[in-house]
Amino acid sequence: MEKMLDLARSLKCTEIINVRKELTEKSTNRPFKYLLVIDFEATCWNRNDPDRGYSEIIEFPCILYSVEGNKIISYFQQYVMPIENTKLSKFCTELTGISQQTVDNGVPLKTCMMLFLKWLEHIRNKYNVSIGKFVPNNCIFATWSDWDIRNCLKNECRRKQIVLPEIFTKWIDIRALYTKHYMRRPKGLLGALGELGLEFEGRQHCGLDDAKNTAKLVGRMVSEGVILKCTSCL
Repeated sequence: MEKMLDLARSLKCTEIINVRKELTEKSTNRPFKYLLVIDFEATCWNRNDPDRGYSEIIEFPCILYSVEGNKIISYFQQYVMPIENTKLSKFCTELTGISQQTVDNGVPLKTCMMLFLKWLEHIRNKYNVSIGKFVPNNCIFATWSDWDIRNCLKNECRRKQIVLPEIFTKWIDIRALYTKHYMRRPKGLLGALGELGLEFEGRQHCGLDDAKNTAKLVGRMVSEGVILKCTSCL
């Protein structure tokens, strides 16, 4: 009898593990209702600049994109004050269009993260967005390449001893999906849009405009059969 009880307990534990595994897989691979599209702008220098340093986020934009409605329904944008290299290079201001005064009036990254999480809580309540610890998820981050989260955000948070929120542990690399589906590597976001007959709207290397155009590209990709699946994680 005792052996039978042990077997039953073992089967029950296995069943629970399998259910948890299934829920995790579904939250990662199921079609997402929303995307949080981000495209950071960061301090940068000409390749030969002797004053080159670590990249620090200076513009933190994020748009809430409805996959089903193919539209942007909310957005967050905050300029960030760099503290490791406080003076922007001429190359950076010309590339991004972000002035020294703009970043001087910005907030530290830690404060920006708090403001972002507050906005995230707002859209979670207003639009029933579930991401991160909420299972199953109906929303996931999306980026053009892995650089924004895997390199830029993760490394800067580590250097500045900022706890990286759990929600940033997985995302969709739109460039990777594009390359796999169309079997060609585009020349940047602008090239991908052009290949699908779309025009870039706004200013290139404005983070918010880049994020909006990434969402625009996603809309066309979904209409052509691309399935939005998690591609990357920390």
